[in-house]
Amino acid sequence: MCECLKNCVQGCAKLLLILINTISLLASLALIAFGVFVILRGEDYVPDVGVDINIAAYVVIVLGALLLLVSFFGFFGACTGKHSLLNVYLVMVGAVVALLVAVLIYGFVMRSRAEDMVAEYITDAFDSVNNATSSNATVDQFAVVNSIQTVVECCGTTGPSYWSWGGQVPASCCSNFTTSMATETCNEADAFTDGCMDSSEKLVKDALLALVILLLIIIIFLVACMVFACCSKKGKK
Repeated sequence: MCECLKNCVQGCAKLLLILINTISLLASLALIAFGVFVILRGEDYVPDVGVDINIAAYVVIVLGALLLLVSFFGFFGACTGKHSLLNVYLVMVGAVVALLVAVLIYGFVMRSRAEDMVAEYITDAFDSVNNATSSNATVDQFAVVNSIQTVVECCGTTGPSYWSWGGQVPASCCSNFTTSMATETCNEADAFTDGCMDSSEKLVKDALLALVILLLIIIIFLVACMVFACCSKKGKK
């Protein structure tokens, strides 16, 4: 009876490990594709708030490639039951878990600093345009402001009243903005009402929270994989 139960547990662990690593293989390909997409088209969806999204994209690609390699050993190790493959899988998963825990701790430590960097970047960018006036501000000065205001749908650091242009605000404050209107203005009455500082900080906080949750899920997932790998190889020769 005990031997039967043991074989049942090992069989279930093997099937779960195969299923999990199949999903991991697909997820790793999705991560790599997402990272490449962010590098190629990320600027169309993420405002320039002083954080280089390409760095995050490269990290995602590396994690995807690492997950692909780990999943390969886990999948074939579970299918064949070979101790050598499963041992390599366990070592690699353990290393990845340690790395993710380190990243998680680093993220908590750097969270406030990242928010301060975003706030400083936005303040400098908006002040340079506001102080230059609408007629003297250059296209380059407008670029960052237009990117943030368009994507986040906000106006000024604290709201439309931030702009001291006599009832006028940058055209990117209004919903009908197009790239050809880079240095044009629109009426303050037609502008978005939210300030960009609070909206952008919320965007960064939400992104960091999503990253933390994702890392925690991945860590739990990988620990479960290690347990299943250990169970599936017991009794194997």
